[in-house]
Amino acid sequence: MRTSAALVLSVACAGARPVTRIDGLHVSDGGSGGVPVVFLHGLGSDASCWDAQLAHFRQSRRGVAYDQRGHGESDRAREYTIASLTDDLDRVTSDLGLTRFWLVGHSFSGLILSSYAGRHPEKLAGLVYVDAVGDLSGFPREVKDRFRKLDEGMTPQRLQEEYGKMLGPKAKPETRRQVLASAARLDLPEFASLRGQMGDFQAKEAVARFSGPKYAIEAEGAEENPWTASRLPGVQRRPSIPGVSHWLMLDDPAALNAALDEVLK
Repeated sequence: MRTSAALVLSVACAGARPVTRIDGLHVSDGGSGGVPVVFLHGLGSDASCWDAQLAHFRQSRRGVAYDQRGHGESDRAREYTIASLTDDLDRVTSDLGLTRFWLVGHSFSGLILSSYAGRHPEKLAGLVYVDAVGDLSGFPREVKDRFRKLDEGMTPQRLQEEYGKMLGPKAKPETRRQVLASAARLDLPEFASLRGQMGDFQAKEAVARFSGPKYAIEAEGAEENPWTASRLPGVQRRPSIPGVSHWLMLDDPAALNAALDEVLK
C-alpha cells in the first residue's frame, strides 16, 4: 500500500546503508550538501551495485539508490513497463523531497533516464548514462522480434547463462559473483517484458526535451555498439574506462567515481 511519506527503518549497525521503504521499494538514502544524485541500476541488478559510489558521494552530497520493482528487496509488480518504472522513480524522488537532482543510470536504465527526462525535465540537473542503452527503435523489426522470441519462457538457468555471457572475460570474480546473485533474485517475467520493450521506446525524442547537461561514461569498446547512449543527440561521451566489463562500477569503482566527479562538479 502506498505510503504518503517515507517510512524510515532503523539501521542495525554502524556503517550500514540507511534504508527507507517507499511504496514497496527498497531505498538507500544518505548524505547531505550539494546537488543530490540518484543512481539507477540496470536490469537484473540492484542498488548494492552502487555502494562504492554512494560511499564516495555521500561525503559531499546526498546520494540515493533503490532496488527497482521486481529487483532485490523491492516488491514485484503485475506488469513491468518503462512507463511504470519511470513512475516509480518520480514517486521515490518526490517522497524524498528531491526537487532537482542528477540522475545516473546503468545499462537498461538508460531508457528510464531518457523517459524521465522527457516527462520531468524541470527536475533534472543533468543526466549521466553509465554504459547505458540509448535508442533501439531504429533497429529492423526482424531483429527486435528475434530477441523477443529468445526471451520467451525464460528459466533461472537460462538467465544465469545469459548474464554469464554479458559479463564476459573482463569481469572480476567478485563482480561475476555479485551480478549472478542479483540476477537470481530478478522476477523472471520482468526480464522478457522489459527487454521486449527496448526496441519500441523512442529515446531520442524523449531525451531531446531536456536541454541540460547529458554525459555518457562507458567501458572501453562500448562506443562501437549501435545501441549505446553516447549516440543520443546532445550526449557528450567522456573518456572510456579500460579493462572493465559492462559492470564498470564493480570492476573499477575508483575510475568511475573519478569520471563522475568530473561531470558532476
